[in-house]
Amino acid sequence: MQVLARTDSIEKSDWLKLRTNGIGGSDVSVIAGMNPYKSVFQLWMEKTGLVEPVQEENEFIHFGTVLEPIIRKEFIQRTGIKVRQKKSIIQHPEYPFMLANVDGLIYEEDSLSIFEAKTASAFKAKEWKNHVPEEYQLQIQHYMAVTGAKKTYIAALIGGNQFVYHTVDRDEELIRLIMQMEKQFWEEHVLTKNPP
Repeated sequence: MQVLARTDSIEKSDWLKLRTNGIGGSDVSVIAGMNPYKSVFQLWMEKTGLVEPVQEENEFIHFGTVLEPIIRKEFIQRTGIKVRQKKSIIQHPEYPFMLANVDGLIYEEDSLSIFEAKTASAFKAKEWKNHVPEEYQLQIQHYMAVTGAKKTYIAALIGGNQFVYHTVDRDEELIRLIMQMEKQFWEEHVLTKNPP
């Protein structure tokens, strides 16, 4: 894995600026048109520097950050799987515009896996029951593309009191489509400053 920058002692504003150097996991659902909170045009404006990158601050985002270590600890306790924090922005070796800021890495029998922690409203419980919501599927497949990981463990705390986790294998076909979509957005819109 290629490290773009360490994030353990970086200011939030600097971290947001670093993210404009490429496409991160949470950007994938925006490019795919599946994100109800941000348009591809807004993302393009951030990536091209036309607007300052801003991460919305609300209670949901705040507690998602606060609860991440608790979710990681609960996952370790329930599974016995050791999760290592990777406090850095990782860059794809061949496509440097592809970035990843993962919640953790897991080394199992000479293979790499990713750990992701999420929080969700109780109203989203059905979406998490037997599978991972689509926007997070895109995010974790992007992360596996960047890191070379073979699978992802994704854990969610739903409604503050229901813990679930799923294992998602690497999907080469989906990764190929994600990479194609991201490459097109980056090369045809961001680098050329041509709005999507």
